[in-house]
Amino acid sequence: MLNFNELVGKRNRILSKKQVEQVNDYALRLLEEVGSTVQSEEALEILNKAGCDVSDPNRVKIPRKLVMESIESSARNIEVYNRDGELMMVFKEFASYYGTGSDCPTTIDLYSGERKTCKKSDVEKLTQFCDTLPNIDFVMSFGIANDAPAGGNFVHQYEAMLLNTIKPIIVTAHGKNDMQTIIDMAATAVDGIDNLKKKPPLVLYTEPLSPMVHTEMGVDKALLCCEYDIPFIYIASPMMGATAPATIEGILVQTVAESLAGLVIFQNKKPGSKFIFGGDATIMDMQTSIFSYGSPELNILNAALADMAHFYKLPFFCIAGATDSKVLDAQAGLEYGISIYNSTLNGANIIHDCGYLEYGSTSSFESILFADEIISMVKYMVKPLSFNDETVPFDVMNKVGPGNNFLSEEHTFKNFKKTFWFPRYLDRKVYDAWQKDGSKNLHAILNEKAKQIFENSKPNKLPDEKVKKIKDIVSRHIPDIK
Repeated sequence: MLNFNELVGKRNRILSKKQVEQVNDYALRLLEEVGSTVQSEEALEILNKAGCDVSDPNRVKIPRKLVMESIESSARNIEVYNRDGELMMVFKEFASYYGTGSDCPTTIDLYSGERKTCKKSDVEKLTQFCDTLPNIDFVMSFGIANDAPAGGNFVHQYEAMLLNTIKPIIVTAHGKNDMQTIIDMAATAVDGIDNLKKKPPLVLYTEPLSPMVHTEMGVDKALLCCEYDIPFIYIASPMMGATAPATIEGILVQTVAESLAGLVIFQNKKPGSKFIFGGDATIMDMQTSIFSYGSPELNILNAALADMAHFYKLPFFCIAGATDSKVLDAQAGLEYGISIYNSTLNGANIIHDCGYLEYGSTSSFESILFADEIISMVKYMVKPLSFNDETVPFDVMNKVGPGNNFLSEEHTFKNFKKTFWFPRYLDRKVYDAWQKDGSKNLHAILNEKAKQIFENSKPNKLPDEKVKKIKDIVSRHIPDIK
C-alpha cells in the first residue's frame, strides 16, 4: 500500500533552478564575507580546526567549500521512534509529518473558555489529548509550565509530555544542563542510552539569534545531541524589517545562511549528525510588532526554504497551522488551511505549530482538533489518482447510459465509503436539520467533541518504577538559568 507520507511535496516550487543557485551563492557569500558571531567556546574550537577564520568571534568566517562539504556529510533519512521503540517518522524527501508547537504562555480552558496562564497540568492534559488525535504525528509542549521551579520549565514540560503520550516528542531546552536531564529521562523511558541512540523518541528544537548570532546555549545543547545521536532542528526565526532585511529575498538568504552555519559546526563535531534544516521566517508586523504566523510572507518563505532543503537534500522543518487570530474564527480557518496545504505541497518533513492561536501565544483543545481535521482533508487532497477499470468503471457507465444516475449501482455502494472524504467536525446538514440540532457553529461542535475525546482518553502511562526514576531525575535537575 502506498504511504501518504511518501507522496507529497512535488507540487509546489517557488524558486527556479537559477534562483536556487542564487540563494545558495548569496548565503555562502554571507557566511564567507560577512561572518557570524559565535559565542560557544566549543564551537569556536571546532570551526578553527575546520579551517575557519575565528580571529574575531564576532565575525567568524566560514569558507564556502567547508559549507558544501558539511552538507554532503549530513545525515539523510533521519528516523524517529515512539516511546515503545516503534518507527513513527522518517524525515526523507517528500515525507510530511504534523504536530503542535511549544511554549505558549497562555491556554484556553476547555470547560470555562477562559484564557489563562498555562501550567504544567495544562501541558499534561493537552499532551494526553494530542495522543488520541489520528493526524498529529508528534507532540511539542503546546504550553509553558509557568508553575515549574525557576529555570526548570522545559524539563518539567518534557516530563509532562513523556508521561502522557507514546508519540515522538520535540523538546526545547534552555541549555546543555536541560538537555542532559531530558536525555537521562528519555533513556530511562526506553531502557537505556543504547536504546535511545538506536531508536531516538525525541528531537531537539534549537536556534541561533538573528541576525547571525550563534549563542552558547543554542549551540551547546545541539552539540550534546551529536554525542547521543539524537536528531535536532537548528533553524532561525528572523523577522523581515526587524532582525532581517525587509525583503523576501534578503530574509531568505539570511535564514539559509544562519541554519547552514550551524550545520558546519555540528557536522565538524561529528560527521553524519542528525541535523534538520529549515526556518521560521516571517514579517514583524509594523503596526503591532508581532511575529506574524498568519502572513502570506511566511507561506512564501516556507515554500522557498523547502526548495533549498530539496536542493541540499536536507530534512526540512517549518511552521504551519498557526494563526494571528486570538480565537478560533474565520481568520484562523483561513490561515490554518492555507499554511497546512502549502507546507504539505512543499514537501516539508516536520510541520509544527499546528493549532497555535494568537501568534504563538495561546493553545487550545479546539484549535488542535480543528487542525487535525484540516490535516485529514489536506492528506486526502494530495493523494495521487490511479486510473484503472475499477476507478473508471466503463461497463457500469455504459449500463447506466446518458441521463440516468449511479445511486443504485453496486459500484457506488462498494466505492463511496473508501473514496469519499467524510468530515468529522465540519457540518454538511441541510438548514432545517442543522437548526433542529441546535444551530451549532464550528467552535461549539469542536468544543463538544474535544470534551468527549478528552474525557474518554486514557494517558499512555509508563510503569511506576520508570515514573519514579524520571521524577527523581527531574528533582535533581540543575537549571541552566535562574
